Parts: sequence; C-alpha cells; structure tokens
Amino acid sequence: MSDFADSLYIWLPGTFLMLALMTCSALFSASETAFFFLSRDQIRRFTIGNGRQRMVAALMADPDGLLTAVLFWNLLINLAYFSVGIVVVQRLSSDGFTFVAGVLSILNLMGMIIVGEVLPKSTAVVFRETIASVASWPLAAAVAVLDPVIPSLGKIARILRRSFWPHVRHEPHLQPEDLEKAIDASATFTTELLDIEQQVLHNILDLNEQAVEEVMRPRNLSVAVAPEDTLQSLSVASIANTDYLLIKEPDSEIFTRAVALARVTGRADMTFAELAEPVVYVPWCASLAYVLAELRNRYSSVAVVVHEHGEIVGTVSYEDLLETVLGDAPSRTRRVLRREPLIEIGENRYHAEGLVTLRYLCRHLRIPFDSEDDTLNTLAGLFHDELERIPEVGDRVVWEGWIFTAIEVTPRGQLRALIAAAEYSPDTEEGEA
Repeated sequence: MSDFADSLYIWLPGTFLMLALMTCSALFSASETAFFFLSRDQIRRFTIGNGRQRMVAALMADPDGLLTAVLFWNLLINLAYFSVGIVVVQRLSSDGFTFVAGVLSILNLMGMIIVGEVLPKSTAVVFRETIASVASWPLAAAVAVLDPVIPSLGKIARILRRSFWPHVRHEPHLQPEDLEKAIDASATFTTELLDIEQQVLHNILDLNEQAVEEVMRPRNLSVAVAPEDTLQSLSVASIANTDYLLIKEPDSEIFTRAVALARVTGRADMTFAELAEPVVYVPWCASLAYVLAELRNRYSSVAVVVHEHGEIVGTVSYEDLLETVLGDAPSRTRRVLRREPLIEIGENRYHAEGLVTLRYLCRHLRIPFDSEDDTLNTLAGLFHDELERIPEVGDRVVWEGWIFTAIEVTPRGQLRALIAAAEYSPDTEEGEA
C-alpha cells in the first residue's frame, strides 16, 4: 500500500482522466444499444413525443449515419483511454513502481470491459427508452460534428477496397421466379412445408410483382381530417371502416401526416396534429416490396399513393402490407368494406364487389393469372375496360370462361356483380358478344 501512496502523484491525475474517458465510452456504448434495441413501434411513438424523443426518431431516420458516428467516437475515446493508461504505466515502471504499474494495467483493461462496455449495454437493453431519450442531444451533437468528415471517410474506404480487394464481386441474386420454383418443388417432394407456410412464402415473393395500386385504399374511401380536429369532433359513422385518419393541410389537398385511431384511444382531448406522424409518398406503380421497405426505413405507418400526374389516388398502411404477406387469402375489400369480397350463393355462382382484384378472383375461381399480361387490377376496371363507359345494372362481361353481371352500380362506377360459369359453346359466345 505504501507504493500506491508514494506513487499517488503519478497515477492519480491519469486515473481521473481515464475515469472521464470511461464515462464517455459507457455513454456511447449504452446509447448504441439503447437506440438500436428500440422497436419500430417505440420509434413511431417517439415521433409524437417530447423534444428528446423526437430527436431520437430523427436520429434513427438515418441509422447508418448514427451507427458510424457512435462507433467512431467510441473508438476514438477508447484509443485515448488506453493511450493515457500506457503513459501512466510507463511512468510508474520507470520510477520503480512496477507492482503498481501491473495492478493499474489490469484495472484499466477490466474497467473498460466491465464499466465501459458490459454494464452500460446490459443496462441499456432494459432501460432503452429512457437512455435513448437522455442521450439524444449528446448524440445529435456528435453526429453533427462528424457529418462533414463522413464523405471523406467513405472515399477512403472505397480507395482501400479498390486497392487491396479489386477483384471482389457481388454474388448474383436469385430471382423471385427461381425461389417460387424452389418452393413449389419442395412442396412436391416433401411434406415439411405446411400449406399456410407455402402460401406465406409465395406472398412474400409476390411483393416484387404486385403494384401498390392493387392493395391501396382508394382515396374516396379514406377519411381526411383537419389538424385542429379531435376525436370528439368526429362522428362514429365516418370512422367506422378505417384505421388511419389523414390530415389535410389548410387550403391544400395534400396529405402530409396520418393518425392511427389506435393511438387516439385515451387521448380524445388531443388534436390530431399532436398525434400525427409523417407519411411517405409512393407512385401507383411501385411494388409492394419497395413500399414496405420505405415505410420501415422511415418508421412511418402510411404511404400516400400518387399517379403520374401527381394527384393522390389512395393510401396503404403498414398493417395492410403485413396482412398481404401473412394472410391466407388477403383481400383489400375485406379491409376497406369490412365484408367478404366473394360470397358463394350457389354452385359456380358468386357475388363479388367491384373493388376485388382480378388476382384474388383468379385465385378463387382457379383462373390462370399473369400480372405481366393482365394490366387491369379490379373487377370494376374489367367492366370499364370492356364497356368503355360507366356500367349499368344488367350489363354483362364474359372473361376467362365466366359471366359477370352488374347487379348494383353507383354513379361513380363502383359495382357489385353476379359471377356465373359460362358455357363454352359457339352459340353462347356469339350470344354474349
């Protein structure tokens, strides 16, 4: 103990500096774990929280930049920590305090491992929301300081990769068609895949083929509200068949934010502007895979669909896409109108809503469907394309061996149809023509 007391003037200043660096390292370690352990729903809630929580959501909007900054500063602090430790140990050894130098070396390493890494990360897993909120502003400053340097670091990384690994090539990607063939072959030769599992795998692969217009809620069925409105100011009937409310900006037809009705529960006195989250804009021809990736990357729940002229034609939510993936027979009609899209009323006779997609009809009527050849999306669109006018009650269309008869029609062209199997004979076809 006398050696520790005699060498106090050597190791005490360095110890204080190392404790400060260890604290900073613990902050960045805990922040990294806290931020990246946040679930998507937690980050969504932070978008409408207080200032610190909104800062957390803003930082997580660019996770790659945030992770780069955290790792850079943590590495820099650790290098400084061990550099100070080496200097202190060398001074102790040169002055003859070898025992103190050895003990301090072990304590330096164990302190950084336990106090600087293990304890902060373990604590951050449990208290991630609190730690992320507390660390939001320090991390925002750290990211802001590093932002001008990141492009240069990226250039250096590319130069090193091209210099030392010039022949590295990306592995070729499997095409969705190849994966579908593999799934079908697996189902043919083995019973390991259940029917529902096989269907879900097909749904996942179809995300690259299906356009968002097949799944979106049409704009005329979306509910728009003003920013200053509250749940108490709306009628129950107007929101009975919707899960999200779209906020329309004053003197504009643009939707910039959306409110989940589930989030409004218990906050009926708050305005929709206080509970809203930003939306994502996507083109009508975008694939479901692209839309799902955009919603996940931006931590949003609603995508607004626009056509080629920039006008809003519909909306699609994150839950809609999940149902499309996980559902055995996903249907937009079931989600939007809260009723079955296809109702069997007899042998080979059905009632169908005009909103039902041709993909859904083909699957249930056992008709081959090719998304590349069939440019139409809905049953109503089929009537419009064949008739080249708004359908009327009694209008009939023959398609793929089935007769579709309009039995209910709205002034805007939405309809309900009777579907019956057609007879494949020249007389029938001539009569129907």
